[in-house]
Amino acid sequence: MDIVLTVALILALTCLSAACIYLIVVLVRVRDILTGVERDLKEITVRALPVLDNVEYITARLKSITESVDDQVMMIRESIGSIREVADNVVALERKVQERIEGPILDTVAFVAAVFKGVRTFVDRVKG
Repeated sequence: MDIVLTVALILALTCLSAACIYLIVVLVRVRDILTGVERDLKEITVRALPVLDNVEYITARLKSITESVDDQVMMIRESIGSIREVADNVVALERKVQERIEGPILDTVAFVAAVFKGVRTFVDRVKG
């Protein structure tokens, strides 16, 4: 029985040694893969920095353009407000002129019409 136990022990230790060697090989491969990933990440980082700098520059330019557009929109709003005010003033002036001129003109037209009517009545009476 001692021989069977010794053989089983040798076999178990051999299997354990094989498992350890296999684990070492797997760990070496994992280390190589992780080294490759690290190298790739460094390359990505190196290449990404200029892109990020460009994005920052583009963002700053967009912000400046947006501010400029906002300024232009405000100027247009102010211009439209000024035009509206001028139009309101013109309408108010038109009303005032119409109120002041319309009455005397209608009175004058009525007076001239009355004069013509009177002259025509006079002429009709003189003829008749």
